[in-house]
Amino acid sequence: MKSCEVTLVTATSFCDEGKKMAAGKASGESKEDSLSLTAEEEEVLSGLDSRLFGFVRLHEDGARTKTLLGKAVRCYESLILKTEGKVESDTFCQLGHFNLLLEDYPKALSAYQRYYSLQSDYWKNAVFLYGLGLVYFYYNAFHWAIKAFQEVLYVDPSFCRAKEIHLRLGLMFKVNTDYESSLKHFQLALIDCHPCTLSKVESKYF
Repeated sequence: MKSCEVTLVTATSFCDEGKKMAAGKASGESKEDSLSLTAEEEEVLSGLDSRLFGFVRLHEDGARTKTLLGKAVRCYESLILKTEGKVESDTFCQLGHFNLLLEDYPKALSAYQRYYSLQSDYWKNAVFLYGLGLVYFYYNAFHWAIKAFQEVLYVDPSFCRAKEIHLRLGLMFKVNTDYESSLKHFQLALIDCHPCTLSKVESKYF
């Protein structure tokens, strides 16, 4: 499994491809070409998944990454349509990740559910479970979000976004008035030294 640090570097490196993309557009891509991904784009996309949620600021400094994600979604949807859905299950998983990063939650949930139905050992894929948990959390489907996040920690106890999971579990258990479990997860989040979308000070206010 790739580390989050490597993934972040990969996403950032896409900014260096901006001039190449601009040059490609200037030379006049055909509509068909625009629905295909270059080797460089595929390499960058291979490092973009649910673990980057909240860490890549697409509305601030990630315009090129957002453009690439949008292009990838169109390519994948076109492929799925062309093959009548007869693609590898991982295609749906990746499509779920891309839509999650774009904060298109309905499409992310739909893609993740397709992967879930096609992949018998989906429960081994911690990155998928994390993405699914984030979508459920967004929709306040706490029962399902708790289950998905707990499965992530079971499958991969050293998951690099464990801190994010503990914070969300703490919040959901608090809403469910399970204060003992809530306190346990908040404490685990506070002692976790991994990067987080919330600062330690902000975390204390949960």
